[in-house]
Order: sequence, then structure tokens, then C-alpha cells
Amino acid sequence: MPRFFFDLFFDRYVVLDPGGMLLECPNSATAAADALVQHLRVARSELRNSGSCIRVRDERRKEVYRSPIDPEMVCNGPA
Repeated sequence: MPRFFFDLFFDRYVVLDPGGMLLECPNSATAAADALVQHLRVARSELRNSGSCIRVRDERRKEVYRSPIDPEMVCNGPA
């Protein structure tokens, strides 16, 4: 089962996910990222309206998805 990592982009900072999660496929990782974003919108109000997002990486460290915390904004994190 592949491992996916969920990194947080906030302001000029990147908080790397050190352990990741074992998930069946990239679609499961996208759903998990979207659920995490929903949680962060409620629990961490400072992340809203900041251009923050969650980036999903696969085991090869390749980005497979980004989910903005505020759907009206574009993620400011590095490519």
C-alpha cells in the first residue's frame, strides 16, 4: 500500500508531514486532504484567507494534489 504525505503551506513556511499515511490510491489521498482542509478551516481560523493549503506528496516526493484551505484563494506554496 502506498504512503502519502500531507504538508501544510502557511505564509512563507512549509510544515512537512514526517510520517504520512498508508492509503490505497491517490484518490483516497485527495479525499483525506480535503477532509483535513475542512477540519483546519474550523479549528485554525488563522489559516483562512492566508493562501494556505495542504499539499499531498507520494512516496517519491512527487506532488499529486493541492487543496486550498480557503477555496476562494490560490495556494501560495512553492511548486
